[in-house]
Amino acid sequence: MISKGRFVTDLHDGEGVRAVFMLSERRILVARNGKPYAKLLLTDKSGDVLAIVWEDARQQVSPISPGDVVGIRGNVESYEGRVQIRVEKIVKLKEEEVDMTALVPTTGKDIPAMMDEVDKHLAGIRSVHLKALVDMVLAGDGIRDAFQKAPAAKGIHHNYIGGLLEHTLYIMRTVNALYPIYAHLGLNKDLLIAGALLHDMGKIYEYSFSRIIEMTPMGRLVGHIYLSTHIVDQAVSKIEGFPDELRLQLLHILLGHHGQLEYGSPKLPMTKEAMLLHMLDDLDAKLIGFSAIIGATPDEEEFAYSDIYGRYLYTKVYDED
Repeated sequence: MISKGRFVTDLHDGEGVRAVFMLSERRILVARNGKPYAKLLLTDKSGDVLAIVWEDARQQVSPISPGDVVGIRGNVESYEGRVQIRVEKIVKLKEEEVDMTALVPTTGKDIPAMMDEVDKHLAGIRSVHLKALVDMVLAGDGIRDAFQKAPAAKGIHHNYIGGLLEHTLYIMRTVNALYPIYAHLGLNKDLLIAGALLHDMGKIYEYSFSRIIEMTPMGRLVGHIYLSTHIVDQAVSKIEGFPDELRLQLLHILLGHHGQLEYGSPKLPMTKEAMLLHMLDDLDAKLIGFSAIIGATPDEEEFAYSDIYGRYLYTKVYDED
């Protein structure tokens, strides 16, 4: 068995590295001097790191493809506030030669324990119709298992096995934390909990995630907002006596959860529940995204620029001690 070597989270500027990774992305480009080079995204269970191959790039990289296991030798350097690897040598390895469990990015949380907590939140739903709905959706063919494994995104936030479950649970926890403060506004807690479970359910079809996270054709052409809404509306149609008004408001929560038309929402949030769920969804995604970028920034760097968020992120944490 070939040793894994360094994990992504163990990489530090200025150090040499020999390690095994999963190749997630591969591009062969041409520099200004006309010389080909390769830009790679290497992944293990702790995260991902950009890697550049300058020497004999086409010869070294052409035999490997996304999803392959590779061994690399190179040096860690800092670029634009984040570490990357300057690769000297890269070779394709056989899966049986390595520990594959070390290569697939996975939540650090306990997946069965998180699912148990989600079930407890769902058990608190008082509406018989919403309870029947969430039970029916989770009982669908393969859905419960896929929900526990799916990522919540391809990049930045919750982009790992179990990410969707983790994201969903955090929103449910936040609903329970904030509801007592805003209950006097007449918020429907059952709608919020059901919406938390169902708003991103379509991501189990939007991404393929057995080895590396990729958008499926269904994800690119249709997207998870429609897919989530379709899953829910199909289930609603099978529940006798499901109230039209409840169906309308739940579907609206799903269709408006991205908050802005330019962010993919077919509708802007128009109810209190839709606005709150959108804000909690956005809050969790951004906090996890900020943390991922800051966590990947070398300790000596005070700022990390994010193209996704269009700003510099300050990396220092104030400690009273």
